[in-house]
Amino acid sequence: MMQRCEICAAALAVAGTVPGYQAPDTYTILRCDVCNTMVSSPKRLETKVYEAIYAVPGGPPGYDRNFQYAKAVKRTKNPLAYLMSRQDAFWGVIQLLRTSGAKRILEAGSGLGYFTYALRRAGYDAVGIDVSAEAVTRARREFGDLFRAESIESYAASSSEKFDAVVMVEVIEHLEEPIRVLESALRLLAPGGSIIVSTPNRSFFGYEAKWTTDLPPVHLWWFSEDSITAMARRLRCISFAADFTAYNRKYPILHTYESPLAPMFDSDGSIIRRENGLISLARRFGVLHEAYWLASCAAGKLSRYRSARRPTLVAAIKAE
Repeated sequence: MMQRCEICAAALAVAGTVPGYQAPDTYTILRCDVCNTMVSSPKRLETKVYEAIYAVPGGPPGYDRNFQYAKAVKRTKNPLAYLMSRQDAFWGVIQLLRTSGAKRILEAGSGLGYFTYALRRAGYDAVGIDVSAEAVTRARREFGDLFRAESIESYAASSSEKFDAVVMVEVIEHLEEPIRVLESALRLLAPGGSIIVSTPNRSFFGYEAKWTTDLPPVHLWWFSEDSITAMARRLRCISFAADFTAYNRKYPILHTYESPLAPMFDSDGSIIRRENGLISLARRFGVLHEAYWLASCAAGKLSRYRSARRPTLVAAIKAE
């Protein structure tokens, strides 16, 4: 039986197979050549994988920066400026928030809480929700009672609150049913409000790439600009993407991370994916991402890089 794309209803084709984030699982990757979306099969969240991620002290490669940001924002005078300089997703979200004039913000998928905290420190009326009770407990302990352990669907069903923006930073690629979640987010918006999403950008890598984002079931989807446009159309909304030209001029891309096609964890949840010794040491001492940032700053003074794209896609979805 032919499988159809959940985003645009076109026929899906098999792109290949990849190992899972945790051994010994394997996944089939399906692609849509109309909206340029990729999706894993099976498309199913696995809580054991996230439990393994949170169990690694300081986080495994790719997630360690989240733990570092949670510490760093407490030590800096301007947490939001710090995050915007270190990660393009935050810069893009803030550009779209400023464009819309949003003040009342719900961060859905707030994780360790540092972005919600940074928004509050910058004057936004921001609160966060996350399905992980463990993450919410940590966020409350570090940043105060700004967080609830709840899904966006349950929050939309029970809350009468309205927001100028619902922000999802690196969330939609993890969801089993992104359209349904976005429908719930729309119900939480005040008139004129927007959903702002960030996600790994398939368009940046070219459509011949097999699957360079995190392995399933951590990432279940790999979206493109066309994907976001198609999702907005399904929701009877419009969408527009952040332009990264100014960011690229200041922080040019020195190295594009591509997830190796090898499991991160064995079946017991122990890390088995090995890195270069120097990289591993820099990551262990928490200086890897800062070193990259410093190198990018230096390159920005010489670079003529003028692309509007990044490996991260940030877009607003807004009712017409």
